[in-house]
Amino acid sequence: MARSLPETRRIYTVAGREVAVALKRSARASVGLRISGEGLTVVVPNRFPLSELDGILRQKAGWIIAKLDEVASRPQAGPLGEGSAIDWLGEPHLLSLGHGRGSVTADELRLATHDPAATPLALEKLMRREARLFLGERLALWAERLGLRYSEFKLSSAGTRWGSCTSQGAIRLNWRLMQAPLPVLDYVVIHELCHLVELNHSPRFWALVASVCPDWKDKRDWLKREGGRYFAW
Repeated sequence: MARSLPETRRIYTVAGREVAVALKRSARASVGLRISGEGLTVVVPNRFPLSELDGILRQKAGWIIAKLDEVASRPQAGPLGEGSAIDWLGEPHLLSLGHGRGSVTADELRLATHDPAATPLALEKLMRREARLFLGERLALWAERLGLRYSEFKLSSAGTRWGSCTSQGAIRLNWRLMQAPLPVLDYVVIHELCHLVELNHSPRFWALVASVCPDWKDKRDWLKREGGRYFAW
């Protein structure tokens, strides 16, 4: 049952817990759920009757509560500023403010801002720019090695997922992966490419992943254990 708030936001009861839901309408054909630090966002088709949303939230209740708890348990970083340490491909780099253009050196992430309040946005801009190139290169490299073809590559801003692959062969990779060690980053790339063959997590899927990345369990466990801090800022 929903309790009304302003037009695009409502409170729903999910598994006995009150959950604030940000509602958005779009031209998409199905209902999409996204969880981030801001909570649960539900994107529905333009003509979708909101009276049906209670049933969908009940069906997804376990996933919703687990993901909300996961996000809530993430470590909170202090304010970003000059000298803050941020991982870049698994190695700590210090933030340096006041440069003409964002760039990456051997030990610094140089940002095009003097304003500490603008640091998170400037860092995201730099990371997105570099991720678009670097992740695209890793995706193309592993696709060639696996003899697979994807239809499209885009960056993702998902709050709890590192990547996704659609039935049409479109792959999304989270730009925050630029913080992860390269072997872990490559595991995510391989994982999504293998979904081009098996769009599930069946034994055949994991066997395909293992044929290329034998220690995939270690990489997956590392992301579950350490990856939450990459969302802390």
